[in-house]
Amino acid sequence: MREIGRRAGVDPALIHHYFGTKDALLVAALRPEIDVVEMFAGITADTESPGTEFLRRILGFWESNPQQRTRAIALLRVAVTHAEVAGGLREFFLGVARTALADVMAADHREERIGLMISQIAGLVMARYVLDVPAVAGATPEELAQRVGPNIDRYLTGDMTVDSWHS
Repeated sequence: MREIGRRAGVDPALIHHYFGTKDALLVAALRPEIDVVEMFAGITADTESPGTEFLRRILGFWESNPQQRTRAIALLRVAVTHAEVAGGLREFFLGVARTALADVMAADHREERIGLMISQIAGLVMARYVLDVPAVAGATPEELAQRVGPNIDRYLTGDMTVDSWHS
């Protein structure tokens, strides 16, 4: 942090004051720069498939912003082995989902719904951009949105009773 302070021309104590730790600074530096409200504007309860549209916009953002994608992938890779980075990334993803889909999501089991949705999207992102799973990495963003989006819709508005998931 001293080196960062030196290069930035500020006292390292200032960096420590605002970020606390190196991991928190890393999260802040690599976090995607998006306007969540603008990016997901128009996704409402009237949207035919809000999960598909949400996923379409996420993948579209990543595909059209390679610098942002690179930063986010670096953050994902570090998060796997650093709990503090994982916590910062988790809060970012949860915040995006809560902001973007608050008006779409069913009122019951909200945190479970968001958690399942984030797990689906994080798995998809890892498979496509980090693990380079051929069938996922080779699909178009629209193909992925059409194939995975209905799962996101189910998490958003589906019946959350355990018995309903077995049918």
